[in-house]
Amino acid sequence: MMRKFWANLSDLAENRWRPVPLKGAENVLAMIINAEDEEGQPPGTSIVIATTVWVLTSPRRVFDFLNNEGTRNRYIDLQWDILTYGHHVRETGYIDNGCDHGNQVSILEVKSTEDQIVVILLQEIYTTLTGSYVTFAPVEASTLDMILNGGSPENLPILPSGFSILPDGPKGNEGSTGSLVTMAFQILDTASSATYISPDSVATTFKLVMETAECIKAAMLNPLNLGT
Repeated sequence: MMRKFWANLSDLAENRWRPVPLKGAENVLAMIINAEDEEGQPPGTSIVIATTVWVLTSPRRVFDFLNNEGTRNRYIDLQWDILTYGHHVRETGYIDNGCDHGNQVSILEVKSTEDQIVVILLQEIYTTLTGSYVTFAPVEASTLDMILNGGSPENLPILPSGFSILPDGPKGNEGSTGSLVTMAFQILDTASSATYISPDSVATTFKLVMETAECIKAAMLNPLNLGT
């Protein structure tokens, strides 16, 4: 999943990033992915929108905040996940994915107030001295069962979204006083095509990424988050 996330963000020739023609979108780029026959992508057209923000917080603190399922729903003042607003998010299992205790793949269950499953998220987190990453994607229950029963996840059709968290200077994750947080969201978009991005889709995803960025910046300044 993380490889797919970075393939979307990479400055490759096939990644045709376009500026977003909206007020306040000077640092936001959008891209269309048409994946009718591409392995590892759900069939259809999806839109990817990305931006980078600076926060006066160490990368480790930002990483710990974003990968904690509680900050998706537990405290209204600290919630960053717009898409799970009003729902309860719970980690139902995880697998370690490296030497650091913070490197793992998790299953997150999103439930409504009526205790009904709204969506299941697969989340992969990874941290090193030079950078940290939090990626996630919605998955079908049947697909998840296939993986848990030994199936290969290599060509799993998912739409990864997530965050890259880098120090703003040479001190590294632990010593840096600030962080550069790049966020990207990929969403299926039936209104767009390989050559056309729907203005409504651009406006919706732009609002999503900007509200998420504001939530993260506000949470990093909130005294309730000092212990995260």
